[in-house]
Amino acid sequence: MTRSVEPLSDTICAPATAPGEGAVGIVRLSGPRAVELAERVFMASSGLLLGNAPSHTVHHGWIRAADGAVVDEALALLMRAPRSYTTENVVELQCHGGGAAIEAVLRLLVSAGCRMAEPGEFTRRAFLNGRIDLTRAEAVLEVIQARSAAAHRIAQRQMGGALAEHLAEIADTLRELAAHEEAAIDFPDENLEAELPADTVLRLESARGRLAEAIRRGQAGHLLREGVRLAILGRPNVGKSSLLNRLLGHDRAIVADTPGTTRDVLEAELAIDGVRFVLQDTAGIRATGDRVEAEGVSRSRRAARGAEVLLLVLDASSGLTEEDLALLAELDPARLLVAVNKSDLGSNLAGSLADFLPGRLPEEVPVVAVSALTGDGMAALGAALVQQVCGPGAAPLEHAFLLNARQRDALERALEGTKRALEGIADHSPADLLASDIRTALDAIGEITGETTTDDLLGLIFSRFCIGK
Repeated sequence: MTRSVEPLSDTICAPATAPGEGAVGIVRLSGPRAVELAERVFMASSGLLLGNAPSHTVHHGWIRAADGAVVDEALALLMRAPRSYTTENVVELQCHGGGAAIEAVLRLLVSAGCRMAEPGEFTRRAFLNGRIDLTRAEAVLEVIQARSAAAHRIAQRQMGGALAEHLAEIADTLRELAAHEEAAIDFPDENLEAELPADTVLRLESARGRLAEAIRRGQAGHLLREGVRLAILGRPNVGKSSLLNRLLGHDRAIVADTPGTTRDVLEAELAIDGVRFVLQDTAGIRATGDRVEAEGVSRSRRAARGAEVLLLVLDASSGLTEEDLALLAELDPARLLVAVNKSDLGSNLAGSLADFLPGRLPEEVPVVAVSALTGDGMAALGAALVQQVCGPGAAPLEHAFLLNARQRDALERALEGTKRALEGIADHSPADLLASDIRTALDAIGEITGETTTDDLLGLIFSRFCIGK
């Protein structure tokens, strides 16, 4: 459905490639005069005018100034409405990369009658012209900003309509229920209020469950976007820093035989099977009279409280100590994974890991034998870390939603609206109150999909985009 009240009359242009040196620089035009204005600055080597060229064709030629001087050699890609990103006439001029070339082309286009685009204006036009809804528009930004393969996959799914389709099913249900309640208000003599459809409660419960599911999937998406915080914990000298370096594949942390070498929390990023982890190498946790080391221990505990995954490192060569047992007792088993390091020296690793930790851990806590020195067990550790985040079986992260703060807030309000409607049915509330609660939920969903938005809100959303997208 086209959302714009009237056709957008101006033609915009902007660089579509990042600033700096590069092999190719792209300038994009969109609007009713895109072909005409591009033709004013571009001359095809074939002599064919762009205005006479068919859609979705590529033409070699030159960018020329008003006096005929050659500015750059270029390709012109022509996409006629409505078969384009914005559904408008679009031309992309591909010239040599670099700031000077791009600036020269933009100056010529503006002189010819183009307007410089605002941030996100191309995607905003795609939304206003009905090509995409707001969830897909915002997913474009998620694709651009994705920092891991998994986040990129989820953003692509969302750009393809995963979130929109999930919300559409909920909205259809709520729309039908709201219509019934509003009919009861408009036609009181029909006694519709007393005759709620038999499945009303079930359908509202289903809608509420689907909204709660979207919020949960958004929480998983938050881990994908921000990275999973992984605190590497343990007493001094069990090999935490060596394990960090082995995971990263290079030396990031200082390693020494002297206990207490690490005094602060050291962070590094690592992608495992497309999932981004923010590794935190912490100071060894033990009782100490050293004021500086004690501060490091305090910071280690703070890192543990804020991490999504806790990797406790034990020393296979020395066996369990009282410090190990004290740490096991204070760590949350739901977030815990144990790495038994120095397995290459495993004279005290009696028989199996289960023997090494008899009765000390719940069965669901993964335990992996590794050697930071030789690399043995590191593949298994990586798999266990991903499994700790994704859960058993099919990975829930693959079904995550990348929700921004605005979308999360709207989902929370929609969920609250369905809860109030269910409570109203139980309390035999009048139809107007039920309709109001259902409409509140429906309007909140509309804010996410773009059915109920204001120009100010759209301006805020698209201001986060880069110019040219």
